[in-house]
Amino acid sequence: MSKAIIVVDFAYKGPKRMGRGTGRQGLKATLKYLQFRDKRNNHLAKSRDYERWQDRGMGVSHGEIYRNCDALQSKHVLAWTWVISPAPDLMELVQQDERRDLLYELTERVVEDYYTERGFDVPEYSYVAHTAKTKGKNGTPPQEHMHTHVVLPGTVPSTAERLPVYNNATKGHDRLFREIASQHFADMLDERGIDWRPLREEPQADVQRNDEIDLDDFFSL
Repeated sequence: MSKAIIVVDFAYKGPKRMGRGTGRQGLKATLKYLQFRDKRNNHLAKSRDYERWQDRGMGVSHGEIYRNCDALQSKHVLAWTWVISPAPDLMELVQQDERRDLLYELTERVVEDYYTERGFDVPEYSYVAHTAKTKGKNGTPPQEHMHTHVVLPGTVPSTAERLPVYNNATKGHDRLFREIASQHFADMLDERGIDWRPLREEPQADVQRNDEIDLDDFFSL
């Protein structure tokens, strides 16, 4: 296959401020943004009744998640922040009322499998779903772009003491992340009987462009 079926990304916040958007203040600002932003031009009301975060041990509000990140940090990582972004054209093949549940299940499968493959216990985490619109190109209309932002601590539980976790591209961790996410998304589409593979077939003349991905379409927050 050529074009990616899903794009995933690692980022982290260190405990020390190194400039705008970094350190503890940077994490606080990021968590507030993730909690209160939904669709472009639609800032969510700060309602206590709105279940924004999916809590898997880190909390249901930006303040609670921040406190847990602070308590569970490693020496160099205050929090990991992931993006899990299935391709919009493939998500459109899923029935509208099933998309959010699929995205939630996909996110949890990816988190749990990634840590298990690394030989770690699964840590606490929370995640939030966002919806945006892709940029329409060549006369095509914009597509709905659903994705999740996952917040995880810098450490994982173990029998003795919590262990630090680092994600290093030179050790193949980013490749493992992509492979796990791609496999789970493909499996979930197949489980639903969705014929998605023809959308990833390209003419032979385009083989040289196999690695070209428009990241703007995947990371429109």
